[in-house]
Amino acid sequence: MLFIFLASFLGLSSSFAAAANSNFLTATAIVTDKSNNSAFECWEFTTPFSVSTDAGTTGAATLPFNTSEIVYTVIPPRFNGGTHKAPKLQLVAFLTGLAHVTLPTNSSSEAWILGGSATSLIVAADTTGGGHITTYPSDETTLSLQIPLDGDTPLPYNVISNEACHQTTQIVGGSS
Repeated sequence: MLFIFLASFLGLSSSFAAAANSNFLTATAIVTDKSNNSAFECWEFTTPFSVSTDAGTTGAATLPFNTSEIVYTVIPPRFNGGTHKAPKLQLVAFLTGLAHVTLPTNSSSEAWILGGSATSLIVAADTTGGGHITTYPSDETTLSLQIPLDGDTPLPYNVISNEACHQTTQIVGGSS
């Protein structure tokens, strides 16, 4: 179940779980702007974390997403993914390695994603338009989970900024 994975992947503590209903997930999103170009936004999902009652995760914070597929991807060191659009609206969780995302129409805008860190989950939502460029510049293999979301929209969210998120955690007290 994806929500159990997200709770453990993001390293949520029991003290966090106790305050789950007032905490929200943020993530860098790659979107298509009004000019049909890819752009970054910082999203805060407006659905708060809840506390699991499932066996094995009782008391952990969870945030369910509707998905029916998860793709485990092994990306070689120094790989260049080229310019591409997201194949589907999806979450991408980087487990290891380093990803560098840039925009062909805005060379000053970029996102660095360190696998396994507290900010290693992104939303790839630019399924139309010019696309983005992803490179993997480290000497380490990058492991990721591509998690296509069912339907055409993610959970409800607010746009915090029109750039990649810059906080040191993806869990924040809500502004909603």
